Formats: sequence, structure tokens, C-alpha cells
Amino acid sequence: MKNISKCIFIICLMLMLVSCENSSGLIFKGEGVNWSGELITEYSFWGKEIQSIRITYKGENPEQLNIPNFNVESTDFLGWGIGDIKLDEKGIYYSGDVIELETKTPSSSKIILTLEGEELKL
Repeated sequence: MKNISKCIFIICLMLMLVSCENSSGLIFKGEGVNWSGELITEYSFWGKEIQSIRITYKGENPEQLNIPNFNVESTDFLGWGIGDIKLDEKGIYYSGDVIELETKTPSSSKIILTLEGEELKL
């Protein structure tokens, strides 16, 4: 009985340590003339990175805007993009979880979001 209690205690301790290991992720932010953007990274229980994006239009009448696509590029991961996005009434688009990576993006990464010909350095 004593050995079982020790094993359960060790397993619980290990699970707590693994779940606390840098689980918050990173947020890369940038602004341009017409847009602001954020690349949000979170880490799964298994240590994989999950990326999502939030973009905000700074101009007027965002509901009339049609955005055919945008691209996210970096030297630290394979780039990705989304086509035909719709902004909400406040001019915001949030992608939700888009891509899962095996490695974590370094906080020093240079990330470029290209949107309607405008490049945002995140």
C-alpha cells in the first residue's frame, strides 16, 4: 500500500511539472498603416506549438472590406496563410487554432504578416 501511494504521488508530481512547463506560449505583435496583427502561440500538453492569428483593421467600414488572403512567414517555421477571411463588425478577425508545429518558435523570431500588400513585422 505504501508503494502504491508513493507511485501515485510521483505520477501526480510529474504531471504537474509537465503541465506547468512554459504552457503560456508567446504573442508576437505588429502594426502597419491600416492593420495590426498578433501571432499567438500556445503549447499543448504534449509540447507541440499551436498557432493562431488575430488581425484588426484600423480603418472605417470594416464590414465592407473583402480580404482574399493573408500570409504568415518566418525563417523559424514553414509559412502558412488563410484565404477569403471575413472581419467582424469591429474589424477583427481571429483564426482559432490554425497550425500545429513540432518545435517551439523562439521569442527572437522575425515574423512577417502580409495582408493586402501591407507587411506587418511581428
